[in-house]
Amino acid sequence: MSAEELERIQSENLKKILQYASENVPYYRDLNLDKDADLSDFPILTKAILRTKSNQLISDKYHKNQLETNHSSGSSGEQSFTYMSFDHKFYLRALQTHWWMWGGYKPGEFMLQAGISPKRSFPKKLKDLFFRVQYMNAFKLKQDEITEQLKLLEKKDPKHLAGYPSALNEIALLALSNNKIYHFKSLISYGDKLFGHYRKNFENAFQNPTIINTYGCAEGLLMACQADLPYYYIMSPHVFLEVVNENGEPVPDGERGHILVTSLSSFSMPLIRYRLGDLGVLLPKSLYPSHRKFNYPLLQEVTGRETEIIKAPNGNILTVHSFTGILEYVEEIKQFKIIQISKIRLVVEYQTDSGVKLPFKVENEVHDKLLDLVEGTMDITFNLVEKIAASPSGKPQIIEIQRKN
Repeated sequence: MSAEELERIQSENLKKILQYASENVPYYRDLNLDKDADLSDFPILTKAILRTKSNQLISDKYHKNQLETNHSSGSSGEQSFTYMSFDHKFYLRALQTHWWMWGGYKPGEFMLQAGISPKRSFPKKLKDLFFRVQYMNAFKLKQDEITEQLKLLEKKDPKHLAGYPSALNEIALLALSNNKIYHFKSLISYGDKLFGHYRKNFENAFQNPTIINTYGCAEGLLMACQADLPYYYIMSPHVFLEVVNENGEPVPDGERGHILVTSLSSFSMPLIRYRLGDLGVLLPKSLYPSHRKFNYPLLQEVTGRETEIIKAPNGNILTVHSFTGILEYVEEIKQFKIIQISKIRLVVEYQTDSGVKLPFKVENEVHDKLLDLVEGTMDITFNLVEKIAASPSGKPQIIEIQRKN
């Protein structure tokens, strides 16, 4: 479809969900909005509202006990949950498969998936069976288990790899350490950040697979996906994304702000202007590539979570990518974490493959680059550790804020 056709579909779906919510969802009906109210007339939906007003957010046309509960991972610092009808769950499965197929996947081909649900429910077992998925626990990976799984799939071709990029990176590192190269047709990334050095490891260990990087959330939303571009294609028939400032006002395309998402296909519990806790940038239309695979609108980048922002005394705002742009090129560092101890103090925790401290010269070079980020307004120290703890959700946490003020 053309960009104009996709925009028309999104506009129609948006109008439909807003009218439906105003008439059938108690929370929105009680606002007494005009029947032709625009999206900007609706209040921003927060995780706190989801927790305290969940019953009022369910449509009158559905019974709560007939819906499936989705829990967020709590990686933003706030746990929340939503309710989804089973037909919408199948819709999401179709959308996910749509993304898989961007990488060349065809139903019936083998998929090795690393996730955080090792106890497979009956529907998930059916999914694994139908899609020929071999499932692995992403955050309790064992070297012998990885080796065995790769060995089982070695002669199966074509095959695909999916999961949390941090977990897939461990698989890639093991393959590289064994001087063994495995061919995967595609690699589908979801759940946490796909860093540049992960991509390099995937390309080296898996013979340059097509890398598909997805953007979704556990509340039941699949929002955007990277394929042939460094930007994300927004699934505009399914969602409407806004980027706003602290006051909820739209920021110009190309500027960072808080992402709000409106689901255009879930009627059991419509999520309208839901504040995910993510920061992002919409790509200005003047910068859209003339040659791209699809005509969906483009999200320039997801720059991190609101809880992963460090504000330096000089006013600079530092995201996860501010640090990875420096530290991921230090070959000696296996993993790192930035901890803000106080307003003026940062600690860089890091692991090395050798288990020994960074050479003095390397540490000084990294220190100077980080100091430039904050224009000399912070004290930065380094601390070699044996292990870097994950967040409560099991995902790697790159930035941790400990300061009180």
